[in-house]
Amino acid sequence: MIVKTLAFGLCLLLGGCTGASGQEPVKETAGRFLGALASGDHRSACALLAPRARESWAPDSCERGLSGANVPDGTPETVSIWSEEAQVKTARDTLFLHESSTGWLITGAGCRHRNEQVYDCAVGGP
Repeated sequence: MIVKTLAFGLCLLLGGCTGASGQEPVKETAGRFLGALASGDHRSACALLAPRARESWAPDSCERGLSGANVPDGTPETVSIWSEEAQVKTARDTLFLHESSTGWLITGAGCRHRNEQVYDCAVGGP
């Protein structure tokens, strides 16, 4: 996971992740996830999580886990994409996403920098 985060950071530093045309689906998924959390619709928010993020609450349910997670609400502002990985930033949060065969899924939310390359996330991780 750290290697992926380092590679993603290198892509951001070099400035060549992807064009704006591929950003809309990522931004839309992040917005739907944040909107579902803000409205208390934890079931819909869970449906947008990647399996490994959803399973982090086993044996508790995802809905219960999300209800106690510290994920700030907000609106997606910036999107960076690197291959099948993406990062979305809001004014108070960083989210990570992965492109699956069914579309973009949240792999980490409520993420804060621990240092230049590593994030700690309230939900999942990068």
